[in-house]
Amino acid sequence: MGQAQLVQTQHQDTAAQAIAQVRDMFSHNRVAVIYNKQGDEIKRVICFAAGMEERDMKFTFQKFNQIQRAAIHCVIKRLAPAINEMAGYSLTEFNK
Repeated sequence: MGQAQLVQTQHQDTAAQAIAQVRDMFSHNRVAVIYNKQGDEIKRVICFAAGMEERDMKFTFQKFNQIQRAAIHCVIKRLAPAINEMAGYSLTEFNK
């Protein structure tokens, strides 16, 4: 019985988060919502590639200025084609 209650509580939290994300997407910058959902490692890679300082890598997207946002945009546009093209290959293909 206690497990069922725990599952319901977890589901409610997830639903509330999903609703908050949807509202955020419609009322704010959609890119910010996607960026902020990424893990620290992905954010660190994007910021490093954009030439940002270590301290900047912990910011939410909303705290970036226009220059930083433009740098992130350029990095993603440059890397996306290569990453998308290589993503379909297995580790075996990488190790040939």
